[in-house]
Amino acid sequence: MLVGLMGLFDIHVAVLLSAVALGVEVPFGVIIVTAVLLLAKAFIDITDIGGLTDMAGSVLIILTFFFAIPPAVLFVAAVIIGFKGLSSLAA
Repeated sequence: MLVGLMGLFDIHVAVLLSAVALGVEVPFGVIIVTAVLLLAKAFIDITDIGGLTDMAGSVLIILTFFFAIPPAVLFVAAVIIGFKGLSSLAA
């Protein structure tokens, strides 16, 4: 059950990254809360590849405030995190 909820959160992050890549106006609070929760989720198991993926996604979300990240990078990250979320949801 908890793994499924974390999978839904990963899908939320993938949708958020895709929206930022497409230039959709996402509220600042939603982005910050998502980045902080994803970072907290990454610290659950930092030695696993899933935790490292969450850490990279969180850093990428935070960097979108300061730098113009190319949309292709954001889409690739969204696909990777989305697949991780779908596999967690299926487990």
